[in-house]
Amino acid sequence: MARYVLCNWKGRFWPAKVLSRSRTSPQSKRKQSCSLQVEILSVHKKIQVKNRDVKILNESQIESIASSLVAQTSNLGTC
Repeated sequence: MARYVLCNWKGRFWPAKVLSRSRTSPQSKRKQSCSLQVEILSVHKKIQVKNRDVKILNESQIESIASSLVAQTSNLGTC
């Protein structure tokens, strides 16, 4: 299971930490829907999202996002 994802919340994708995963099997056993309990990192809000509303991040993507945030923070101090 992915530890960090981007999840769609309030119409935007937010970086989030996966807290837990649950599966529910519908009446027809063809498909199982999955939901994730996540914590939105920037606002420390815990929400439940559907599997289709997340994008799994690999390690290089996480590092890239972190580098971008550091650069943005550094630029804010120079204005």
